[in-house]
Amino acid sequence: MQWLVKQPASVLSQRESNNDFLAAKHTFLNCVAADDNEWTFVVNLIKDITKELNNKTNDVLEEIQLGLGDLWGNDTHNWKEVDLLDMCLEMMSRIVSRVYVGLPLCRNPAYLGSSTRFAKFILVEALLAQLTPKPLRPLFSPLLAQYDWMHFKRMDRCVNPIIRERASKSSPMAMAEGKQDPDQPNDLLSRLMQEAYKRNDDPCRSQSHTTKLLAILNWAAIQVQGITIENTLIDIAHTPNSLDIQNQLREEASAADRADPSVRWTRAEVGKLAKMDGVLAESLRLWGFGHGVIKVVVAKEGVDLPTGEHIPYGGKVGIGSYGVHHDEEVYPGESPFKFDPFRFLNEKAEEQKAGLKFAATNENYFPFSHGKYAW
Repeated sequence: MQWLVKQPASVLSQRESNNDFLAAKHTFLNCVAADDNEWTFVVNLIKDITKELNNKTNDVLEEIQLGLGDLWGNDTHNWKEVDLLDMCLEMMSRIVSRVYVGLPLCRNPAYLGSSTRFAKFILVEALLAQLTPKPLRPLFSPLLAQYDWMHFKRMDRCVNPIIRERASKSSPMAMAEGKQDPDQPNDLLSRLMQEAYKRNDDPCRSQSHTTKLLAILNWAAIQVQGITIENTLIDIAHTPNSLDIQNQLREEASAADRADPSVRWTRAEVGKLAKMDGVLAESLRLWGFGHGVIKVVVAKEGVDLPTGEHIPYGGKVGIGSYGVHHDEEVYPGESPFKFDPFRFLNEKAEEQKAGLKFAATNENYFPFSHGKYAW
């Protein structure tokens, strides 16, 4: 594993592997996949936004509370049937939109509906493209992408007036230099507008590259997190001692809140919730959406593995996550095929450090790949 992740992108490319897995060059994702600089910009932007989440805590909490009330309901006495995947995706769409584009767009039903459907279908589109013989992909892929394009256009019609309004309050030169109106929201949409002006592109035009990048960033956040939450809820519900697990998680969160109600729920505070972190990590171990650390050989001369085998140019080399995550030698004790909610709490004491373990990959746990290109 260490040898694999240390190889430079000029020798082994995970980006090419990801593009192949997503059929990115034949789907809506082509606007990022076709350009190395674009890909790098998007990856770095996601990292920057993640670092700034602590400053969005109150906004996120407000949206979670309102979203749960609207989608799940507040009636604690009567049963209500919900489509769990759709509910989780819609919930994440609201939260992500609050961070990415802010109020009032994050509560616009048309924008949220199109964002959710776009995020839900894009992997289906990629799968259908993969199942199409390669010589026929350029012919059939535009047909497969029509559904995504329809919802992208609806999203664009919702967000374009917001872009125009923001652009009217700051000159293109000022925005390119990061000197926008101080009353303007400092969110992802503003960052995308700044980048567009730096490139002498006009973010105000219909179906601009700015809104295309916004749609892709929406997809990356909504789908991954929505599916993770759905799987975790299903795992907890199917466990024989489900009620006990729920009570333990509820008590852990309540105890943390009671300890100091004035402290905001920052990343550091959430990292102290060992049981919640363990449950998420265990669910991701079982149902991680990544296929492992798989890279494409891009060095023309090929590459020699540490064991001596030669992999030619264009070949793939890597480690699949499913085998490792379900290996009883790696995960002893309870069956590695069974959801053990507190499996990760049973490790050696020195390994139980504060922090978000489910988001920290290693050679035995990489549900969304490992290394700098981890999802």
